[in-house]
Amino acid sequence: MRREHLHDVNLPGPHNLVQATLDNGMQLLIYESWASETVVLDAYVPGGIWAEPPDKAGLAYITAGMLRRGAAGRTFDQINEMVESVGASFGFECGRHILAFDGKSLAEDFPLVCRLLADALQDPLFAADQFEQLKAAVINRIRERDNNPRSVAHRLFREHLYPAGHPYHRSLIGYIETVSGLGRDEAEDYYRRAFTPQGGWVVVCGAIQPAQAIDLLAETVGQWQVHDVRVPDAVPRGPDLPAEKVVVHQLLPGKSQNDIVIGWPGIYRRHPDYFPLLVCNAILGSFGLGGRLGQRVREEQGLAYYAYSSFSVNRGTGTWYAVAGVNPKNVQTALSSILEEITRIRHEPVTDEELADVKANLTGSLPLRLESHAGIAGNLLTMAWYELGLDFLLRYAQEVNAVGKEDVLRVAQTYLHPERYVLAVAGPEYVEASS
Repeated sequence: MRREHLHDVNLPGPHNLVQATLDNGMQLLIYESWASETVVLDAYVPGGIWAEPPDKAGLAYITAGMLRRGAAGRTFDQINEMVESVGASFGFECGRHILAFDGKSLAEDFPLVCRLLADALQDPLFAADQFEQLKAAVINRIRERDNNPRSVAHRLFREHLYPAGHPYHRSLIGYIETVSGLGRDEAEDYYRRAFTPQGGWVVVCGAIQPAQAIDLLAETVGQWQVHDVRVPDAVPRGPDLPAEKVVVHQLLPGKSQNDIVIGWPGIYRRHPDYFPLLVCNAILGSFGLGGRLGQRVREEQGLAYYAYSSFSVNRGTGTWYAVAGVNPKNVQTALSSILEEITRIRHEPVTDEELADVKANLTGSLPLRLESHAGIAGNLLTMAWYELGLDFLLRYAQEVNAVGKEDVLRVAQTYLHPERYVLAVAGPEYVEASS
């Protein structure tokens, strides 16, 4: 095991973080804080849906969920009783590239949380009754999703932006037809061939000395060993910008609102355009009550129940999109206003006031995100997983403030295209614009 102690500063950074690498390949990042008597653990290890066949969509998600439902001879109910008796928590979740797990407890109970996490990773039961219960719960969740216009619009957008077969194309939780046929043995097999500690990161933040945390993790999650799991080195390329606009509508009878998602391919997390895009998106549709989009479409025109823009990033190319929830009679008017704002930010430099306000908001909100141990751990895990550098939080304000009006204009022109996009609409019938 290698250890490296870094120096002292106020924000988490190279001067007050402790790093270590466990024998199973997991890397540790420890931040000691006595702001409360709690300890938080957040972790990502390679896993996710990369090894999941498209016709088995939802398998990785259910497999991750099964890790919490019995391990090392203890039933789901017994584990719940142990955790609840000390007011702790822990769990597992699956992403596109990751198996995520987390735990939180008082410092005195942190060894118990680490032991339960280790047992789940090393010796899950995959009990047949728990598998059927979880599968039924996931199917119910899918039904709820597929009856929610907002969720349907986001799903349609992703499915029509990314090509079939791309891991970002399909739903993480799957579909009725794919989940219904899954078996317990398939989940247990997926656990053995798709999750690995090699290349993973574990972040611990809270009332614990770094040396104690490292020793504890080495004795617990550090004992999880996996062989012959080969994680892909690269994410499939794409998506490409559509050659023309793509419009898809799913009718949901009985709904009174249409939810719309209109968007484009974006960037991956380590892309040099990340901070210009962050600032541009804030001005366009996230600052305050939704930036320019919220101000115009919701506040001034009264066309939408909500309107904003956002972007997603990952190890592969993410998305940049605008969304709105509108009355069916207002769909086309709202879309026209959104596209006009897209055109405007592509052609006109943002104002000095807008730029200053957004920068102040982005930099000023960072300390708020670091007020709790959970907030610190989450930010450190993102920093570590995407290899942003241990000084990322120290550089954050500098990176934001370095963005100029010409940078905002450039990323808008590069990624936002008012004539080439994917538009997904879900809800009742509405009058489509003539082509």
